[in-house]
Order: sequence, then C-alpha cells, then structure tokens
Amino acid sequence: MQKFSGLIPPMVTPLDADRRLDKPGVKNMVNHLLKGGVDGIFLLGTTGEGPHLSYAIREALVKETCRLVKGRVPVLVGVTETDLEDALAFAKACKRHGAAAVVAAPPYYFKLTQAECVAWFAELADRSPLPVVVYDMPAHTDTVIEPATIVKLAAHPNIVAMKDSSSVIALFNKFRLALEPFAEKFSLFMGPDEAMGEAVMLGAHGGVCTGANLWPAAFKALYLAAKAGDVAKVAKLQRFTTMSSYLLYGLGAGQIGFLKGVKAALAEMGLVQNVLTSPFAPFAGKELASVKKALKTLHAEYAKLPL
Repeated sequence: MQKFSGLIPPMVTPLDADRRLDKPGVKNMVNHLLKGGVDGIFLLGTTGEGPHLSYAIREALVKETCRLVKGRVPVLVGVTETDLEDALAFAKACKRHGAAAVVAAPPYYFKLTQAECVAWFAELADRSPLPVVVYDMPAHTDTVIEPATIVKLAAHPNIVAMKDSSSVIALFNKFRLALEPFAEKFSLFMGPDEAMGEAVMLGAHGGVCTGANLWPAAFKALYLAAKAGDVAKVAKLQRFTTMSSYLLYGLGAGQIGFLKGVKAALAEMGLVQNVLTSPFAPFAGKELASVKKALKTLHAEYAKLPL
C-alpha cells in the first residue's frame, strides 16, 4: 500500500458564475499545482468547500481532476459525511475515477465521543475500497481526536495517514510521539500553513496547506528544506508562507473568510473565477482591493525566495 508524503495541497473547487464546476479552472489549478512540484492533490476538503457542494459537482470534480492528473501524483478525496453509507457510496465513485485514497473528518453536527470516533472510522475503513486518511478538524466538527484514539485507528490496515488541522503544536507533538510505532505505514501531515516547516523538521511527513494553492513551488521548497534540516532556508520560506496567510486569510468575517481571500487571489492570478458556494459572497470593493494590495506585496516577496 502506498505511503503518502510531501506537499499535498487541498485544492480549491473552481466554480463558474452559475456555481457549476468550472472545468477550465480545474485544468488551470491542476497544471499550476503540478508545475509547482506537488506530491499529491486533495479534493473536497475545507478549502475545497466539500460539504457545501452537490454530489454531482463533487463527482464531476473528482472525475475531471483524475483525468487531468493521469496518475502523475495521487489524488485524495474528502468523503466527510454525517451518514456512513453516503461516504462509502462516494468512496466507490472515487475509486472508479482513479482516486488513490479518501479523507474523512469525524461526522459533524453531533459531537462524538472518542469511542464513537473509533467506531466510525473503523467501519469506514473496513468497508472503504480505498485507503482512509483521518482528518482532524475540530473547528468544523467540534470533535477533537485524541492521541490515544489515533493510535487505535493507525493500527487498522486500511487507515494510512492523518491530517492534523487542530492548529495546536503541542497536540501535534503528542500525535507524533504516539504514532512512532506505526512509522512504517502511517503518515502524519500538518494542516496550518504557518506550522508546516517546523512540523516537518520535527517529523511530519508533509503538509496539506491551503496557501499551496497560490504558491505551490514555495511550499514544496519549504517541505524539502525542512526535510533536509536546512533551518535558515526554512526560516525564509516559512516567513513567506506565514505572511501570505496573515495578509489574505483574515480579511473577511466568518469561518470562510480565509477562503474568500484565497479564491479572490487565485482569480486575480487568472486561475479560477471568484465564485464560492452558496450562501457565500466573494470579496468585492474594499476587501477585494485589500487582496490586490496583498498580492502586490506577496509577489515582490516571492521573487526573493530561495526556490
């Protein structure tokens, strides 16, 4: 079974003005990410607006992305659902289209106990036609996966990795230590952009970072520098990735403000249209002007990076 590692961006879902899948935008994003040297692509996560998309758009995105990627890197797909049968049905569709693995956060709405977490993921993994990646995203699920829980899940032969988006470096370090017995088969990924460099230096197997949609080459260089233990280079690159999130993610109100900034920036770069799923309105006016100003600064900083 393939062990995942490296930079695996959580790709945005390109939409057109009618909120249908924007296939030219998908092609632009896939080419942009592959040119940046990514080691995989993760669809339909938080950055991909997965829970807000229709099943038709979700499957069309998976089919089109896998067609464009042509097996050059693994495609991982989010199947987070509140119903196990829906998650499994979509996992089967993902396998048909050529995905390499599925990614699932705990089901949202009701907060799960740790025993319920184990039961959910164990049954998903037992029945999934693809390997399962556990997605720890307590900000959106209200369920915190504890180190003892991920140890139980890592013992399952079809659960192969975890993405930690808790944003708590102390918890990440507990995950890292708890998972040491499973190092040969299990990968641990850092989610937040601002922590990927230090996480990889401490032993993470890679990053699943939103900002890599914009700057895949910079994030890949950061991953390689961290893996090589080049502290000076990591400091320069991590400064840039943190600056990008600082300037773009905090412009709007609500939990989806970060994505409004990213999609607006990608639209300014000519890669996608500035459209989000309902009910979210894209940045315009003063906020869009702030994105343009931030991009000007970031492009100037990007040109100085040791890529």
